Amino acid sequence: MANGEALAKRLCASCHSFNQGGRTGVGPNLYGIVGAPHGHVEGFNYSAAIKGKQGPWNYEELNEWLHKPSTYAPGTRMAFAGISNTQQRADVIAYLKSISPNAPAP
Repeated sequence: MANGEALAKRLCASCHSFNQGGRTGVGPNLYGIVGAPHGHVEGFNYSAAIKGKQGPWNYEELNEWLHKPSTYAPGTRMAFAGISNTQQRADVIAYLKSISPNAPAP
């Protein structure tokens, strides 16, 4: 999990926060993301591409999103190119699970 936390902070922290009640920046706070519905952070201006996604952020959805956001949600405003390395994506998802108290079992 330490690898995932380090990766998330290096790759994502310029736009996202990870602590409970953390700030919304260019991107929404990611605390509790695993199992939460798409577009769930109150007051954040999500793109239509994300608002149009149904269901929760599960492990498969997060993996697809982190691999290539523009393919997962064409029209997203997130400029991040993605994480091509499978293990790095798994590590980031494990970290996100650790900060998601209501995350479903993998």
